Amino acid sequence: MTNALIHFAVGTAGAFVVFLVFERLAGVTRFSMPFGLFFVGVACASGSHYVSPWATPAILLLYTLVSASEFQQDRAAAKAAAEKKKDS
Repeated sequence: MTNALIHFAVGTAGAFVVFLVFERLAGVTRFSMPFGLFFVGVACASGSHYVSPWATPAILLLYTLVSASEFQQDRAAAKAAAEKKKDS
């Protein structure tokens, strides 16, 4: 049980750090913490309990990759919108 609680805390804190990094890169100044970070923590706790302790870094890596992909998509959409507005 202690192992699961530790992995829940590490997973939630790690996901929050990833969230903060990408929000900072996006230039967001005001936000509220998304509830989804707790799901990452639960996934880390479950993975560490049922699969392997290495599930926590793997889940955090997946969350980081998804966040980076979303960040790139947002940048591409903003760039396309700026070019469209410039052409008008």
